[in-house]
Amino acid sequence: MKVRVYGAQPDELRLYDEAEKQGGLTFDFAKAPLNESNVDEVQDCEAIIVMTNCQVNEKVVEMLAKKGVKYIATRSAGSDHVDYAAVKKYGMHCCNVPFYAPEAISEHTILMALRVLRHEKKCSAKLAAGDYTLEGLKGRQLGQLTAGVLGTGRIGRTTMTLLNGFGTRVLGWDPYPNEPAAKLCTYVERDQLLRESDIIFLHCPLTPDSYHVIGKETLSMMRDGAVLINTARGGLVDHAAVLEALKSGKLSGFGFDVYEDEAAFVRKKKTLDEIGDPVFEALLACEDAIYSPHVAFYTDGAIYSMIEVTLDNLRQYQATGECRNEIKEEAGPV
Repeated sequence: MKVRVYGAQPDELRLYDEAEKQGGLTFDFAKAPLNESNVDEVQDCEAIIVMTNCQVNEKVVEMLAKKGVKYIATRSAGSDHVDYAAVKKYGMHCCNVPFYAPEAISEHTILMALRVLRHEKKCSAKLAAGDYTLEGLKGRQLGQLTAGVLGTGRIGRTTMTLLNGFGTRVLGWDPYPNEPAAKLCTYVERDQLLRESDIIFLHCPLTPDSYHVIGKETLSMMRDGAVLINTARGGLVDHAAVLEALKSGKLSGFGFDVYEDEAAFVRKKKTLDEIGDPVFEALLACEDAIYSPHVAFYTDGAIYSMIEVTLDNLRQYQATGECRNEIKEEAGPV
């Protein structure tokens, strides 16, 4: 089976070479993310491997189907970049990597929280200016706070485990509570979590129900001076509302690894003028907002696991016509 691969980095190619040697799969590597302008480059492929910066809308799916592509494997846990309804409409299949290395994302999540709580950005700016005073640098200890975790799937539970290690009081909310998470947090209703948490972590999937789950209304429920950390999906947050909350002091800090309109610049080299997003530019300028360009997942162990699971998905599909990680409905738990 010939597979077109999007987003492969040079240091990952050996994994695909090893897979080819095992037989059954051959690979064709694309230089740019999949979108409407380059979908015509797909030739004689039965499957494609995409990443979150690929544009897999109905038009793209229709073109892929006409070209004989039968399977779309996304090398990620989240699948909101794939139009599942279109995949189903054109008789195709898609799969994801629901479990690869939750520790990678959770470690980065805690790192962002600590950077915000200890004013790392402000501290670095003061040092660059030759200012070695303590003014404005009094931080907060994670272990003395109440943390709220929205989304208690694998990644949420891993973050809660790390928070427990700090001695943090942990509240959790999920539309589908689970027993392992109940041992790591106190489940409460979402509004109670928003009201009682000093710091809130987002580990939810992006669905129609969770779109802008953090917006003007939910921000108003939070404690004054609360901190928000998002390493899940950019669309969970109304960034304009968060910017206003930072300016007013309603939020004292914001750490984000994802942004709603990040497809325009993530994995690319672009100036802020070229990006042309005033809200994003203003957030980057905030001394209490810290951003990383969708890298929370990016560790050697996580990448190896993601590729291996993706290739195993394709081998299962080749052998049986489906795989255990096939997406059969809209985005599910992270």
